[in-house]
Amino acid sequence: MRSFKQKGFTLPEMLVAMIIASVMMITISQAMQPALAFMAKQETVARLADIKVALEFAYKQDTKSVEANADQVLALTTGTISQVLPNANGSCNTADTTFLPIGRNLSTSAAALAHDGSGNGFCVFITPRLSANILGVNYLYHSIAVVSPGYDGALDPATNLDGSGSLYLGGDDKGILVDGQKLGSVLVETTLAQVNKAATALSNYFTTRFQSNPSRDIGVDYFANVAKDGTASTLFDSTGTMPSTGGVPLPITVNGMHSVLGLSLGDVTDPWGAILMLDNSSDVVRHPQNSNSTMRSPGFTARISTSMPSGSAIERTVVGTY
Repeated sequence: MRSFKQKGFTLPEMLVAMIIASVMMITISQAMQPALAFMAKQETVARLADIKVALEFAYKQDTKSVEANADQVLALTTGTISQVLPNANGSCNTADTTFLPIGRNLSTSAAALAHDGSGNGFCVFITPRLSANILGVNYLYHSIAVVSPGYDGALDPATNLDGSGSLYLGGDDKGILVDGQKLGSVLVETTLAQVNKAATALSNYFTTRFQSNPSRDIGVDYFANVAKDGTASTLFDSTGTMPSTGGVPLPITVNGMHSVLGLSLGDVTDPWGAILMLDNSSDVVRHPQNSNSTMRSPGFTARISTSMPSGSAIERTVVGTY
C-alpha cells in the first residue's frame, strides 16, 4: 500500500503570510486615504450646496415668519431650525430631523443630509435677529451657517459665525452661509421697485385722465372719480374709473384699483406678502375735500405705500401732472 504525505502550510508560513497581508492592507489603506478624503470632501460640498439652496428658498418664502422671531433660530412656517453647536471634542450632533423644516426643498431626504460626506454631523449657527439699512429703509434679518467639521470630525477653533453674520472657516472645515442681510436688501429693493411701478402707473393715470377731459380743468382731482364720502362732485373725475379710498389708505386691490392702473396682483404684493396701499382721499394727501384748507388746491396728490415686518414704511407720494 502506497502512503501519501499530507501537504499544507506550516504555522510559521501562515504567520509570514498574515504579516505580509497586513502590511499590504496598511499600505493600500494609506495610499487610498487621499482619494477617500477627496471623495468625502466632494460629497460634503454637494450636500452643503443642497442645504444652502433649500435654506435660501425657505427664507425667501417665509421671510415674515423668520423676521418675527428675535431668537437664534430660523422660524419657518414648516418648523423651526435651531442651532447645533460643537461639543467638547469639536463634533456636532445633527439629528435626522434637523433639516426637516426645509425637507420639501431638498433634493433628497432631510435624514440623508444630516451628516457630511465623512459621516460627521453638521454644525448649525444662527445669529440673533439683526437690522440693516438700505436706501433709507430699515429691515430685519438672520444669517445662518451650516458647517462640516471636515475629514477629522472636529470643528476648528477658528471657525465661527460672528455677530454681524460673517462666516469664518478654519482648518479643513467646509461651510455655507445664508446671508440674511443680502437677502433682505434684495427684498427691500424689490419692494421699492414695486412701489415705484405703482406710483408711475398712478401718475400716468392722472395725466391721461386730465388729457381726456375736453376742458382740461386743473381744478379737478383726477386721482378719484367721487368725493371721499362716495358722492359725485364736479371737483373729482366723474367719468373716471378710479374710486375714492374713503378718507383712509386702502389695499390697492380693493374695488379693483390695481386693475384700473393696469397692474397685476403680483405687481402689488410685496415680498412679505402684504398688498400695497393706495391713499387718494385722506388728510395726508392733497385733494379738494381735505380737512386742512391749505391742502385743497392743486397739485393734487395720492400716495402708494407698504409696511415691512420691521415697522419701516416704504412710500411714495405722487403729484398729479397736467
